[in-house]
Amino acid sequence: MDEGLQFYRCILCGSVVSVWDIKEHHGCGRCKNPRIRPSELSLWEKIVQILKHPAIWKWSEESL
Repeated sequence: MDEGLQFYRCILCGSVVSVWDIKEHHGCGRCKNPRIRPSELSLWEKIVQILKHPAIWKWSEESL
């Protein structure tokens, strides 16, 4: 069972869209387009998302 975060890609400009972008902008944060599709991220895009949202990647207290 895959429990990872789902990321999307904007159909218009091709940028990565996170669940936080969807909540804040109702679609793409760059061009404000509401049309997005599920997407796998490249290694570089994963690194960028980790740097943009570091709090989500912290270890949970239950695993310690």
